[in-house]
Amino acid sequence: MLRKTMILLPAALLGALPFAASAETMDQSELDMFRSASLTIQQASDAALQAHAGTLAAVAFGDENGRAAYEAVVIGGDGQPWTVLIDANTGNVFASALSSSMDDHDDEGDGPDDEDQDGETNDG
Repeated sequence: MLRKTMILLPAALLGALPFAASAETMDQSELDMFRSASLTIQQASDAALQAHAGTLAAVAFGDENGRAAYEAVVIGGDGQPWTVLIDANTGNVFASALSSSMDDHDDEGDGPDDEDQDGETNDG
């Protein structure tokens, strides 16, 4: 999962600030991936909200198993946080699940196209 790297929050949550960086920084390869990514942060945010309706809470960029990706957290209408992974070059959503389900499965080393407990596919 993309726990480190840059965390980007929507301007609506931060007032005039367009984004905020976490205490951790990107290494050179992640920075190169970010600079060459085709998708903007706004496009990744839009893709996350199309994948799961709700309020965008955060967007992070990083290396997901060699793939440049954005990780978005969307708070659904039921108040549950959903994690949505978006390919930073194609805009394709390659995983979407309740954040707690995705965290549990990452620790177990899921392979491609495994189903999370909520039945959603996680092919990352």
